[in-house]
Amino acid sequence: MEATRRAEAGEDTPLLPARPRFSWGLVVVLFIYTAIVNGASELVWPFINQLILSVGIAPDEKSVGFYSGLIETIASLCVFAIVMPGSYVADRWGRKVVLCSTLIGTSIGLIFFGVSRTLPSLIFFRCIGYALGPQLGWTTTITILGDVSDPSNRGIAFSALNASYRIGQLFSPIFASVLAHPKTRYRWFQSEFWERHPYALPCWAGAATCIIALYITVCCVPETAPSIVDPKPDGSLEEAFTHNSYTKDVVPDPNLPHIDDETAPTRMIPATMEPVTHTASKGLGVGVFTPHIIQLLISSSIMYFMTMGFFALFPLWAFTPISSGGLGASEIAIGSFISARAIAQFVVLIPFAYFETRLGVYRLYAYSLTIYTISGAIGFPLLNALAEQDGITSIRFNMAIVLYFILGGAGNYCTTCIIIIINQAAPTPHDLAQLVGISQSVLMLGQCMAPIIVLSIFQLSIRSDLLGGNIIWVFLTSCALIASAHSFTLRPTTSDE
Repeated sequence: MEATRRAEAGEDTPLLPARPRFSWGLVVVLFIYTAIVNGASELVWPFINQLILSVGIAPDEKSVGFYSGLIETIASLCVFAIVMPGSYVADRWGRKVVLCSTLIGTSIGLIFFGVSRTLPSLIFFRCIGYALGPQLGWTTTITILGDVSDPSNRGIAFSALNASYRIGQLFSPIFASVLAHPKTRYRWFQSEFWERHPYALPCWAGAATCIIALYITVCCVPETAPSIVDPKPDGSLEEAFTHNSYTKDVVPDPNLPHIDDETAPTRMIPATMEPVTHTASKGLGVGVFTPHIIQLLISSSIMYFMTMGFFALFPLWAFTPISSGGLGASEIAIGSFISARAIAQFVVLIPFAYFETRLGVYRLYAYSLTIYTISGAIGFPLLNALAEQDGITSIRFNMAIVLYFILGGAGNYCTTCIIIIINQAAPTPHDLAQLVGISQSVLMLGQCMAPIIVLSIFQLSIRSDLLGGNIIWVFLTSCALIASAHSFTLRPTTSDE
């Protein structure tokens, strides 16, 4: 009788532990996390050029681009170096550990960046806050949603995650604009410290939001790493299941024997000399780099190069005088432009799921990449011409820059599409974090090169007056045409369809 009770109790115990399921509550928490960590990291953009100029790092306005590009390039190289180790940590010790580390790293970087006054210290603390910050966190949140989502909710979930990035961009310029130079604005900050470090307060406020997000992450984010929630110390269970790489569901293999009665005689299975393979336990090898995936990585790398180039160029271009091809905008105006861009791109992102369903993820990626890169390349000189004629406060200029921001919203579609495509390409849940890490590392190659290349060419255009000062726009337009043409050559494989 005792043996029977033990057997019945064992039947009630599942062979596999319950994995975390998709829930909109988790999406909301990741939404808050992404908005905070990205917004905190990017709040330095409205004032970084003025900071470089005011502390004497750059001798004049025409030299600022080189130094701001140098800071961001070195920081991006650090991100490139940390993404793959971070993906290994996410697999080995859990996704939650990485999320918490990114918030701690971002807060530490911001605390000391705000009081730095030399180029080495600005580079060092920007590297800490950026390498252990938004990019690694973005990779991990993508992996978490890949762990729990399926084709029925993947498009909406990833577009919501992308929208949270824009929400962070909306509020970070407000922090930078309202809290910068506190001595001249608020009577509580009249000490010499705030005069010497006018950008410490917005950086510290951003660090405080990261601490709040850390508490939310610890309390509300479940662990989804298969190595923790679904550990497989041996391969016995893997032999009984086959894996569907698209749905990420585990289904029984009909070719394997089924035991109908525990009292029945044991069925003998013929021995074989063929080695037993365990798909989910394999490491991510060379075989995953099919021609299809290589083409995807090439296209996404070019796309990220253009995205980071536009992103790094905008505040410097807006800071540059109108006579030199920019807008001659103040810190507050630059912050307002960045916030308006975030609002416009957030609104554009709302119908993403509809367009993905109607067009398919590959066609949507090609169309949006074409619109985004070409409009981005030609928008800068056209806006400069309008600013020269009417000024940046005119109605015509503001309508034009809003239209430019709306077209730039197609960049969100590109990012979301490539995330979905890479997630579909993951062979198993155990390989997802590694594949996402490899894809992010490849993307970071483009992102690393973009600031120093684009900003240096912009500075060269101003100083040398090559092609009438338009060599930067010729370069960006050429890159846009190449990226657009290549995106239309991409086709889904059978497993992606």
